[in-house]
Amino acid sequence: MQAAKGHCELARAAASLDAASSVSRVPPALLSPCCRLAQQCAILDITLVANVQSPSHKGFYLSCVMGERNVNSLQIERDNKVVMVSSGTRVQNYRNRSSEVQARGFSVANLVGILYCLGKTPTEQAQVIYVHNSHNAPLFPVRATQSVNIGESATFTAKVIKRKNMDIMWKRNGSYYQTTHKGEMKDDLFSLTLWDVGMQDNGVYSATFIGDSPLTSAFFRLIVRGCAARKWGPACEKDCPNCLNGGVCHDHVGECLCPPGFMGTRCEKACREGRFGRNCQEQCISNQGCRGLSFCLPDPYGCSCASGWSGPQCTLACPLGHYGPDCALDCRCQNGGTCNRFSGCVCPSGWHGQYCEKTDRIPQIINLASELEFNLGSQPVISCVVTGNPLPVRDSIELRLVDGTLLKVKAIMVTNQTTFEFVVPPLTLGDMGLWECRVSTTGGQDSRRVKVHVRVPPKPQGAPRLLAKRSRQLVVAPMDSFSGDGPIVSMKVLYRRQDIPSPWSSIVVNHSESITLVNLQPVTAYLVRVQLRRPGQNGEGATGPQAIMVTECQEPSAQPVIEGWSVEGKNTLHVSWRVPSSHEPAHGFIVRLLDAAGALVQETNVSSMSVHSARIPGLEFNQQYGLQVFVYHCTGLGPPSDLLVIMPPPGPSSPRLLRAEPVADSMVRLSWQSPEYPNGGISKYTVELQQLGGSSEPQWVDTDSGAETSKVLGGLNASTGYQFRVRANSHVPGEWSQLVRVENLGDGEWGPQRHAWELSWARPGQAKPSQAKLCVQPWQLVPRPLPCSLPVLCRVHARRQRSYAHPAEPGQSQGWVSLRATCESTSEEGEEQEAKGRGTRTRPCPRGS
Repeated sequence: MQAAKGHCELARAAASLDAASSVSRVPPALLSPCCRLAQQCAILDITLVANVQSPSHKGFYLSCVMGERNVNSLQIERDNKVVMVSSGTRVQNYRNRSSEVQARGFSVANLVGILYCLGKTPTEQAQVIYVHNSHNAPLFPVRATQSVNIGESATFTAKVIKRKNMDIMWKRNGSYYQTTHKGEMKDDLFSLTLWDVGMQDNGVYSATFIGDSPLTSAFFRLIVRGCAARKWGPACEKDCPNCLNGGVCHDHVGECLCPPGFMGTRCEKACREGRFGRNCQEQCISNQGCRGLSFCLPDPYGCSCASGWSGPQCTLACPLGHYGPDCALDCRCQNGGTCNRFSGCVCPSGWHGQYCEKTDRIPQIINLASELEFNLGSQPVISCVVTGNPLPVRDSIELRLVDGTLLKVKAIMVTNQTTFEFVVPPLTLGDMGLWECRVSTTGGQDSRRVKVHVRVPPKPQGAPRLLAKRSRQLVVAPMDSFSGDGPIVSMKVLYRRQDIPSPWSSIVVNHSESITLVNLQPVTAYLVRVQLRRPGQNGEGATGPQAIMVTECQEPSAQPVIEGWSVEGKNTLHVSWRVPSSHEPAHGFIVRLLDAAGALVQETNVSSMSVHSARIPGLEFNQQYGLQVFVYHCTGLGPPSDLLVIMPPPGPSSPRLLRAEPVADSMVRLSWQSPEYPNGGISKYTVELQQLGGSSEPQWVDTDSGAETSKVLGGLNASTGYQFRVRANSHVPGEWSQLVRVENLGDGEWGPQRHAWELSWARPGQAKPSQAKLCVQPWQLVPRPLPCSLPVLCRVHARRQRSYAHPAEPGQSQGWVSLRATCESTSEEGEEQEAKGRGTRTRPCPRGS
């Protein structure tokens, strides 16, 4: 950006020389296009002064002066293409001071033609061109340099000093342009007019009597502004300020180039007589002031006499009513103003303006804020808009800091107001307090105070924290607290690898509780630190402490495929899966059970890649679940399997311990235990029966309530096998029990209504067991008293060798039914005997039995 500054003058001048096929000593890299935005450009304060009143080449000199602080180089050179001289002839430069160089000791040959001064600072450079005409030539230009706007006309006029009966040949940039017949001379003047000029018309023109040496030519220089009058900018879309007193608006920068003897943003202020330069800082050393000197400025100004002087040698004082460079301006003073040939109209009290046409009005500061806030170390620009009559200029306003420091100011003048921009040096905490802006003109004065706050940019007090990590990602909590001033408008997380030197990468976000760093390397340590920013210039604080964070192993890429699932025992899910063949490292599987909303219910870790199934207990009644399986490596998960939606059976689990016992030829008694998981409460049981050995359809019988756990079924066929199963019902049917099969008794058989039982028992130490015969129903146990004793073991066997389930005990073997009987001492009345099963207690035994 800085390298572009100052190129505008240089590029324009070089283009003019280049168009003339001249060889400029400016390096080609400097001949870049002019900068196009005002804020990117600067016009160097450089002036080339020629003592044109010198009667001979021996006393002639050129002086190049720069008003810049740091001058790297300053050199006066001759362009040797338009007018050829000996190649060994060089301009001798003498440095008077660091900002001024002088060239003298010219010969007749190397003086005529084009000379230029090239000045450079560390960041800028500019070129100023001067065209010298010999005073002994037969033709002399009435005006050697002129600047016109694009689309306008330009006229070159050569005055005949020595008449010759010859035609005039005109050249542009050393090449033939046209011929003017000798008969067209009027009042000893020859003229050439260019209509509707364009940028291609820039350059050096010459008028020569045909047959004469080029050294006797009258030389002219035409500078074409790239925009129409009072316009500037890349597309000439911007309005120029109203440049006064002969100032020229720079078509690329938009600033006024002030003629020698004037200064200000609009060239509105006259220097003291004998002074020149951007700030009137330079002074003509002659006791006659700037008489006899020609001043050349960067394009598009060109060259002119100093204000108050005119003529070929700048020795003629301006006639009455005229002033300015070359005496080209009319005073036309009003309201009692008088004309000064150096400064223009001098206005009486109460009046101002270029022609004393405006009345004075007290200045007023209209938009300076009462409080301003800046960041520590920032260099803000403070704007202050002022009205008044006369309109305040740069020297009429000041901004004073707490310690009394006055700031530099730039003035932008528009209709009826001036905007002043103060450039503040880097702020310290000591600059906090009241600042004062004060403006003063001939119309009066105004002042305004502003309270300035200096804020400290924020800095994290601790290192960032690691929240989560993957192989290529780190999730970071940027900070917990900070020092300095808020609010925080953005956070910059900086990170780089720890093992190799590399530039910091960064990600900027708004205030956030977590930031994800992506595109990282697996199993790699990273340095991570955070930088905070508050509003305003220089709002970015210092970086906080750094943390070391390590990424995880590479996540697997294999995606499991769920092959099947089932529910075991009502609330245990069994799932199996397979994995496509993969050679990636992996440690096992993660099985996740999700609820209907996708929230995690259970997570099961299968820590072997060879196990492809899992059991998940604790399923809830009538709940829908989702199931996903992942391959994991370290703590990194691969892609999940497709989501499997499962719905366990919603009804009760199966009834337990179902038993079937023939009661008669056509009757079977069923009994069972209630389900382990009722799942909503049991309203009834449904019994399914089906005849074996045929094609009969199953039949169903319901209990009267859910509390019944037995059922006697009649109307069955004798000597026929049947199978039975039972299920519980809540709001939906539950699972069926295991099947039980039984064969009914045949007709005429001694059925189980009353069976003869032979009981035998033995007391401890008794060698021969006692025996008794009983005739009981099969569901009754010991319906009459047995001899009381210590606990005995009773064995019951059926008279008929038939196998069937006894209602008391499930055990049976070859027609033998084991029955356990115990005698317990329960009260003073004696012992009581009790058998397990449905159990009918006997009467108390008599005492002493």
